[in-house]
Amino acid sequence: MSKRIIVYAALILTVVNVAALGTMLYYRWSEPSVPCPPETPGQGFEQMKRELSLSPEQIALLQEYRTLFHAELDSLSARLAAVRAELAKELWQDEPDTVSINRIVDEISGLQSSAQRKVIDHLLSVKGMLTPAQQQKFYTIVLQRFASASDQQMPGRRQR
Repeated sequence: MSKRIIVYAALILTVVNVAALGTMLYYRWSEPSVPCPPETPGQGFEQMKRELSLSPEQIALLQEYRTLFHAELDSLSARLAAVRAELAKELWQDEPDTVSINRIVDEISGLQSSAQRKVIDHLLSVKGMLTPAQQQKFYTIVLQRFASASDQQMPGRRQR
């Protein structure tokens, strides 16, 4: 009975993770239903440079740090996708190994936490490179982007 519950719980977690991954991929690669200005990679950084009135030294430092940050985050995302695929493979075995399933689920949780910590570290590092006035503007930009990201991830949500 206990083994059956663990298998069902793992199956539900897998479905949730696959659905979340599918949703993220859909919104990342699909065309927006509402016309909006075309966004090119780095456009947000260009806008931030203008709004914060960054010095050339700050721009160089932030660009270098930004490149490293995105490389690390992309690597984590790739690893997360691979581990989720491993989980799906294990779940569809004739006799799934619940110990392996639990190990994989723990690894997925660790990778997701690691990605969130990297984003937080990145934001704190950027904040530390700015003047107090720039920090206040940066705070406003980050809040706007967080709100925008949550609106994009909630398709049924009404716009205010």
